[in-house]
Amino acid sequence: MDRRQFIRLAGFMTASVASPILLSACGGGSETNNPGAQTTPAPSTKAYQFPQGIASGDPRADSIILWTRVLPAGIDPINSHDASMNSSITLIVTEGDPAALIGTTQPLTGKVVASVTLNAIHEWDHSVRHKLSGLQSNTTYGYQFIAADTRSMIGRFKTAPAANADIAQLKFAFLSCQDWSINHWGAFDLLAKDELDFIVHLGDYIYETIGEGFQSGQVEAAHPALKLPNGPFKQGNSGARYASTLADYRALYKQYRSDPRLQQVHARFAMIAIWDDHEFSDDCWGDASTYDNGTYDAKTGGDNKHETTRRRSANQAWYEFMPADIAFDANATGFQTVRLYRDFQFGKLLHLVMTDERLYRADHVIPEAAAGSSVGSRYMVPSPLLAGAEAQKMTIGKAAGDELALVSILGKPQRDWWKAKLQSSTAQWKIWGNEVSLLKMRLDARNLPGVPKELQQDFVLNADQWDGFNAERSDLLNFIRNHKINNVVAITGDIHSFYAGVAHADYSQNTPALVDLVTAGISSDSFYHYFADAVRDPLLASAQALVFSSKAGAEQIAIQMLSMAVAQQAGVANLSDSNQVKAAVTAAIVAGKLPAAAVQASANLSKAEVNTFNDLLGGELGQTIAKLIAGLAAQKKSIPAMTLYGLVAQQIASKLGITPEQVPAAQVQRWLNPFADQASGNAPVNNPWMRYADTDAQGYAVVTVTPGALDCTFRKINLLEQGKMPSQLLNKETRLQVKAGVVDVKIV
Repeated sequence: MDRRQFIRLAGFMTASVASPILLSACGGGSETNNPGAQTTPAPSTKAYQFPQGIASGDPRADSIILWTRVLPAGIDPINSHDASMNSSITLIVTEGDPAALIGTTQPLTGKVVASVTLNAIHEWDHSVRHKLSGLQSNTTYGYQFIAADTRSMIGRFKTAPAANADIAQLKFAFLSCQDWSINHWGAFDLLAKDELDFIVHLGDYIYETIGEGFQSGQVEAAHPALKLPNGPFKQGNSGARYASTLADYRALYKQYRSDPRLQQVHARFAMIAIWDDHEFSDDCWGDASTYDNGTYDAKTGGDNKHETTRRRSANQAWYEFMPADIAFDANATGFQTVRLYRDFQFGKLLHLVMTDERLYRADHVIPEAAAGSSVGSRYMVPSPLLAGAEAQKMTIGKAAGDELALVSILGKPQRDWWKAKLQSSTAQWKIWGNEVSLLKMRLDARNLPGVPKELQQDFVLNADQWDGFNAERSDLLNFIRNHKINNVVAITGDIHSFYAGVAHADYSQNTPALVDLVTAGISSDSFYHYFADAVRDPLLASAQALVFSSKAGAEQIAIQMLSMAVAQQAGVANLSDSNQVKAAVTAAIVAGKLPAAAVQASANLSKAEVNTFNDLLGGELGQTIAKLIAGLAAQKKSIPAMTLYGLVAQQIASKLGITPEQVPAAQVQRWLNPFADQASGNAPVNNPWMRYADTDAQGYAVVTVTPGALDCTFRKINLLEQGKMPSQLLNKETRLQVKAGVVDVKIV
């Protein structure tokens, strides 16, 4: 292997230093290696195309990564091509904001600070990535690529403030989960109109599958069906397919990046990106996929299928298409060919620490093979079973020198790096770019009425996130508390919902460590839909009220509760005897004490689903149902004492020794909650550390940081309307605030 070929395989990042003279790039991927050469591309009448647009990434105080992909015009923009399509191009960088020229192919104007010759070669799928150093801090620049007489669109980026700079404010967005195959990408239209310093992408930039069940909903017309050059079927000879080769992963990035709205976002803002699972394989760990349950072993409990070549291909495609200041080593053995974890300093105000939570993670604490399914391994895992399995693995790890080795998301080298970065940080705010939620999401179903005995357990809903790796989470968050590291906020994606809350080192005690802000996906189907679909089975009907209800369903609950109250007043001792209850209600109607309408179902009442899943994760169980019941009961025409509200108020009043009129409405609401403790009127709260939950959402988050506060706005996007883009993109904004020195988040 000659030196040039070795450089090509070891990584194709080129580099230069800003200067108002023509430069040739230095480093792998360039045909030249002369940083002082005064050269330009050879004259050509050939036309070119930049089919995936342009991008910038990883802004530092003195440098940026700039990216594009170029091909001759008329060539298929998605396929990979041979060396006959290699191109020589020029990168131009100018001082100042190009403003109205951004996203256009007009000539870039302004003071030129760099003009660099680059080569787009077939080994890297005709893409180029260039690191430009020697830039001024906290400064906006414009850039453009030129191939012969063809210009790319114009982009801009802003460098980070110097590490010792006093900064009054920074503004950035964070986003994740942009499935091409479902819903729409209108969120990018809104994002492109914002004024931001940079963007953080927390992963699932692509989805490795096409035709999956969760990708079967409506999708905008602007997104035709994706194509994979090699992708096999996941099962049999039909249905979902998945990326398995370098050509497959490249094809996905090229098709995703062909969307003009995403191109405009990249043209306007530098992006700091990390990956999650779908850049390789759903719920992956290391080089292992989880499409099946793997193989069971009596000693280990089981193992998933390891796909080293596929993992290496996924790594390379991410490196080729994401403008990240990282190294890639194709000559490395195994699957760890890249190191994505890195950090960024933005003056004295903000220190951003980005972690990789897939490449180094251990198997799920309870392997799929041991559980026989993803349910019981990754989802709806009984908490005592999970804790016991984790303790066993920790004992094995401790004997080998690392107690957390078998129960880790980060792996020891990255964990130690993370601790060192946070402990040494002098920034006012420490932001953790974190892929999977730190907030505990539990369902305590041990005492819920109507739930089958086999389901009356305490469950962890999603053990693929930090809930499934509790020991390492506790280790990290105890480190923050023990070293008194203040103002740590995690920004998170993955779970297709908006959440905000306080992450604890020990959720059984009051041990707040940091605030976790979780964004919904740009377009991916919501967590609510995933979970609601999972419990639609008639055999799980008793669990459905935990996830969804309807106005018609709530009315049935109201009628049942009213009937019970009437029967109780009539002295019926056995309220489970439906005949006695029915007789008491009939007698009350005949006596004129109860209008018949109060216990009759309304005609044409909506049976459309109402999301009660938010209550399960972020509030009192059943509060949404209770509000529906109260509203529907109040609509029934009856004397006040015989309304459901009145009957409940009478019961509370008799216990408290006051009149029904003196009973607070909020207390009546609690009694109307079908999951309330009737002794106190209080409904159980599963996750009291949650401050906000919206489990049925698409959108992104925008953060404004000042020395005194971190303000976050969740932007929820409307769904397609009869298959078409909604007339209004923005559904609602939810504003939250974290004050400096306080480990809590408030809705403002």
